[in-house]
Amino acid sequence: MDSEQVRSRRGRGHDPEGNRRAVLDAARRLFSAHGYAGAGIRAIAAEAGVTPGLVMAYFGTKDGLFLEAVGAGTGVTGAVLDAVANDPDRLPRALAHAYLERWDRLPDEDPWPALIRSALSHPPSAELFRGILDQQVSEPLVRLIGESARSDVRLAMVRSVLFGVIMERYMFAHEPARSVPTEQLEPALADVLATAVGAREAAPGAGSDGSARAADAGPVRADAGPVRADAGPVVAAPAPEELFGPLQACLQRYRALTGAVVKDFGIGVAASEVLDALRRAGAPYRRTMGEVAGVVSLSQGGLTMQADRLAESGLIERERDGRDRRIVRLRLTPAGLDLAARVADARAAGEREMLAGLGAAEQARLRDLLALLGRSLDEAGPERTERRTRTTDAAEPEGA
Repeated sequence: MDSEQVRSRRGRGHDPEGNRRAVLDAARRLFSAHGYAGAGIRAIAAEAGVTPGLVMAYFGTKDGLFLEAVGAGTGVTGAVLDAVANDPDRLPRALAHAYLERWDRLPDEDPWPALIRSALSHPPSAELFRGILDQQVSEPLVRLIGESARSDVRLAMVRSVLFGVIMERYMFAHEPARSVPTEQLEPALADVLATAVGAREAAPGAGSDGSARAADAGPVRADAGPVRADAGPVVAAPAPEELFGPLQACLQRYRALTGAVVKDFGIGVAASEVLDALRRAGAPYRRTMGEVAGVVSLSQGGLTMQADRLAESGLIERERDGRDRRIVRLRLTPAGLDLAARVADARAAGEREMLAGLGAAEQARLRDLLALLGRSLDEAGPERTERRTRTTDAAEPEGA
């Protein structure tokens, strides 16, 4: 140990947070180098320049230290939960993206590979590994996909698929799994996970990030009849996927960019929507759960999940109606109002930047075209589909 390291460690003598970080850094290095079974508390304490008793005071047990060292980054993370809050069918894509991104960028000192190697031959490591997977993967997945007669089968398949990819691609580095480009593997993994959880398949022509794949777009349909544009020339109507594919891609990019903006404030897009819904209600900045659900793009379960997390963070409070205890209102705390205002300003600035490539006239035309599309979608709603189905059934000859 050189003199600079000695001075650094002496300087931490009255720095509990610095000592704690030093222990975690040392634990990650030694767990990574020697495995869970091979790294002891005494060795970690010596590496960090503290006493073994201080390590135990901070983390309680070796298991507690390891759990803190690996964190929650390998399970169903907050980023995954935020990604599926508005649309549970995005779970396979969110899982595929999160796992591949995490393992593709795994630091050399990350202890996860060491734990997996230890778990293959060391029963206590295997038990620790199983407990982490139960807590970080199974429990969040049960909340997302619900409990049913087949939930155990779905959980088993999801865990097996993800663990299989980790072993083949990253632990054993088997071919061809090791060399398949991530941009090709990710949508394929999402498709397999979609089957495992019983979700709808990823939209045709879209990658895991929602971007359209030009090679899959296909030619314009032969039966797409000509239509007359406003300017007069006759043009062939594009195939629907040539319109909805780019729309979906734009939506995915918007969500990704917005997510990056709000991430700087320590929250996700879904949480920012709840905070903004309460902020826009005006003083005293509260609404019932039903009112919030009416203005945010969240399912009831997703809204409850976000409300729980925001309440735990001290950003909102729940209030029950004095006359009807069944009515629950969400109200911004002062800290929540301050955060909501700052996030709203940042989102507005970000959205202006997203539109900077369009002139004022182009933005106005886009607004009008989107309004037309909205009316067209309304006309193609369930009632029209039901009427068309009844008409087809009536025209079908009996016994056909």
